[in-house]
Amino acid sequence: MISARAASLLILLVLAAAVPVAAGTSDAWIFAYRPGCGDCDRTLPVVQAWQTNHTAQAIEYLDLNAGPDAVLRFTDLANRTGTLPHIPALFPGGDRVVMGGTEIRAFLENATAAAPANATGTAPPPLTPLAIVGAGLVDGINPCAFAVLALLLGALTATGTRRRVLVFGGAYTLGVFACYLAAGLGIVAVVGASGFAPAFRLAAGTVAIVLGVAVLAAAVLQRRELAPAITARGRERIAGWLEKAPAAGPIVALALGIGVALVELPCTGGVYLGVLGLLAGGAMADALPLLVLYNLCFVLPLALIVGAVALGLSPSAVDEWRGARRRAVLGVSGLVMVALGAAVLAQALL
Repeated sequence: MISARAASLLILLVLAAAVPVAAGTSDAWIFAYRPGCGDCDRTLPVVQAWQTNHTAQAIEYLDLNAGPDAVLRFTDLANRTGTLPHIPALFPGGDRVVMGGTEIRAFLENATAAAPANATGTAPPPLTPLAIVGAGLVDGINPCAFAVLALLLGALTATGTRRRVLVFGGAYTLGVFACYLAAGLGIVAVVGASGFAPAFRLAAGTVAIVLGVAVLAAAVLQRRELAPAITARGRERIAGWLEKAPAAGPIVALALGIGVALVELPCTGGVYLGVLGLLAGGAMADALPLLVLYNLCFVLPLALIVGAVALGLSPSAVDEWRGARRRAVLGVSGLVMVALGAAVLAQALL
């Protein structure tokens, strides 16, 4: 059974991560762009971020690479304004047009001053620090990460001192943090620059829900093979690395953390994918502190265990704790994945 504390955390997460629907929208603005155009690629994420914070104003995205109909529509819009077609262009209604990335940014800044973000009271940001903390902690107690850490600490305590456990375990944890943070920042940056945020949200939300259902099924039916897991080849690689780890230094421990994070990403990435789906397409300045907070919470259980083992806790006790609570951990993780996936799909479709 899932503990009351875990259930409360999950409820807070779902409530905090819920994506509200705008009470009403005005006539849609039209943003015309062409992927591959440098000014367009730089301006598109700015427009998307502005829309995320101003949900009462609908914006239609006109991709001029979509075909002749899109080009004809853009030409017609430009003709109505009496100007020569030039991209990127924002048509905010009537006969108005704003062309050029600098000009569009200035227009949006003025629009923000006239109508502050979500001034209608329709929607806060889709992710709050509370949701990020909850999701990061739930993801951080996943069975994959705990199993690998228990093996690592077992090898260290057999051949090393308390200081060595702290230094090596800390370097390993830092490697995991750096790898996951870099992966998250890279995905958000690429999705934002490419203009594929809506498609990515659909894909991320769908995958998160599918993984969540699989993890829930594994917990309810007690069928481990249904849950995502480190591949057999990945386990072999990790085992080989761990055999050499005790004789290595902190730099190798850092590299080990990065390598293990890459190998276990398919097993631990369901919750993270949902978070990235909600952040994709927004401003990087907004996403960065949330990603840092998420990954700090993700590695916090690892850091606490490293400290506890250095103080005398047996690594076998860590592994026993993981095994005894595996079903509850899987259940909470699965529910969180489904909740985040639903929130991502709601943001993409509504």
